[in-house]
Amino acid sequence: MKYPYLFSPVKVGKTGIILKNRLEVGPSTPVFIQGPEAYPSERMIQYYAHLAKNGASLITTHICKSDGIPVKPTTENVVLSGHMMGMDIFDTKCAHYMTHLAEAVHFYNSKLIVRMTCSPPQGYDIAHILSRYIPHNITERHMCEEMSKEMLYECAKKTVKVCKRLKECGFDGIFIHASYEMTLIGRCLSKATNIRTDEFGGEKLENRCRFPLYLCQEIKKACGNDFLIEMSITGYDDREEDLWTLNDTIKFLELADGYIDIVQLRCNEIDHAHPTGYESTARPFTYMAKAAKKAHSSVLVSTIGGNFDPNASEKIIRDGNADLIGMARGWISNPEYGQLLLEDRTNELVPCIRCNKCILASNDAPFASVCSVNPRYCIGDRLHYLTSPIQKKKKIAVIGGGPAGMEAAICAFERGHDVTLYEKSNALGGQLKIASQADFKWPLKKYTQFLIDKALNTGFQILLNTEATFNIIKDNHYDAVIVAIGAKPLIPAIKGIDKTQVLYTDDAYLHEDKIGQHVVIIGGGEVGVETALYLNGHGKETTIIEKQDMLMPQASFEHYYYLVECEWEKRNHFHIHVNTQVTQIQNNQVICEKDDQTFCIQADTILISSGYKAKSDEAYLFGGSAPQYFCIGDCQKARSLQEAIREGFAIGSSI
Repeated sequence: MKYPYLFSPVKVGKTGIILKNRLEVGPSTPVFIQGPEAYPSERMIQYYAHLAKNGASLITTHICKSDGIPVKPTTENVVLSGHMMGMDIFDTKCAHYMTHLAEAVHFYNSKLIVRMTCSPPQGYDIAHILSRYIPHNITERHMCEEMSKEMLYECAKKTVKVCKRLKECGFDGIFIHASYEMTLIGRCLSKATNIRTDEFGGEKLENRCRFPLYLCQEIKKACGNDFLIEMSITGYDDREEDLWTLNDTIKFLELADGYIDIVQLRCNEIDHAHPTGYESTARPFTYMAKAAKKAHSSVLVSTIGGNFDPNASEKIIRDGNADLIGMARGWISNPEYGQLLLEDRTNELVPCIRCNKCILASNDAPFASVCSVNPRYCIGDRLHYLTSPIQKKKKIAVIGGGPAGMEAAICAFERGHDVTLYEKSNALGGQLKIASQADFKWPLKKYTQFLIDKALNTGFQILLNTEATFNIIKDNHYDAVIVAIGAKPLIPAIKGIDKTQVLYTDDAYLHEDKIGQHVVIIGGGEVGVETALYLNGHGKETTIIEKQDMLMPQASFEHYYYLVECEWEKRNHFHIHVNTQVTQIQNNQVICEKDDQTFCIQADTILISSGYKAKSDEAYLFGGSAPQYFCIGDCQKARSLQEAIREGFAIGSSI
């Protein structure tokens, strides 16, 4: 067995509970598994049962608020940052389905716990401080009054009542979120927010731990020692001197012995806790767990944040640097993660590209669950009627070796069809070959290579350096043609755009020798911003001009946008002009207009990043070349990788 340490059982502290392995699913309840039902839906039950079936030993879900007060199921208040909230667990009908959910997970000898906080009364907090943590795209805050001791005890009493109900319904414990100073418990622990002067606050760590540990003690009294309590805390916070040190984490684990069973260690900010490619290391927070293991405590240590590589996880457990490997996004891109490890099929693990679209697809999108690299995500329970076994083996041509074309060819071939893929260039990959070039796009580069390798090794015929034509397809008597020829750069109507110093963002990667020292990029979408960061990292002075009032308006604000913003804000010689219109390109000058004022920006090179135009006219020319015709990916409409992969999968799986 390749991963004996990951699949070794572990006894949880003093509870007597044994987890079947070290694989933990962190809090990550996807939106799609729950509709307007006021109880766990059948999709939710199936989703978590599937994770348990495929190797997850400990799973955290979102069911209810800590005060047990139900929330009316509307888009505005049921969903918070991609998590479900507010079921009425004291309603008999809801409790009935909660029992079903717990039983489904227990069927596979896994444990199910519920993520919650301990909520203060409106307008109150642990001390006279600003209101709780607010995401970076929301700036409204207000001052809160300090909670009395009676209020603290009442909060604990309500949380205990909820925990008792959860245990009655078969749940195995709770996950108390206390990271990032985001919740009452988290603000209890922090010096920055717990400025009380009584025995529940101040400089002494023991005082700041008093209420969190009291809460856990009361839960254990009411629910029994075998009711698991996991708590996430900030393992290290250096925003102020000695705000929370690794020694504080060690001491916390020692104080928590007998009160808390598992401590999950996170960083000090919520966005950074969901690392993207801008983190140079894949697992940036494992050092916290390694330090915490020095504590003389029976509390188990869980590490989370980028734990996709099973070889690295195996080493962490083997070396005694953590007890559990927490992961959320990896289970989304690979719901069979544990089973793939158990069967030594790690070559089938689909790399997570850390786009965080599984939390929120984009800033202007409705709450919907997507995964850029797992096209089955959110439709897995429907595939039995969306697809059916093939009735007749078909001869299929796929035109275009980008992500949509490769996915379609792979799926169609695996269904039993005879597939030939035509790619006019000398390599597969399409736009991914360019999009993954920047050093901070290393997660996408891993996925690109994974998809190319899968296409090359699946077994269908691949014709590189071969441009398909209508006659080639027709003369080879294909039964179906799938056109996935992509898109081309959109050329804006700007006077002087035909100047020799005007290029496109693709040229920044393909012909970097043509790029001068002073670069102006017209267009501040994700492609434009990433290209500017790439060139700036190569020593270029870069300026972005965007006609809208913000950069990357289509990017997800949930744990992604802010991380990119942090990156550009720390760069030197990186300039941004929003609400700015380019009116003309003249010699080495870009003429701009903003607020009825005209100004010029000097540039050696001007890069156009105004989006892409679908090659729909070119794709349409293949109509009639085969009895069945499909147009997928960017040649239908220039969009995201997620949509390209989903369309390729859908057509390849249903044709």
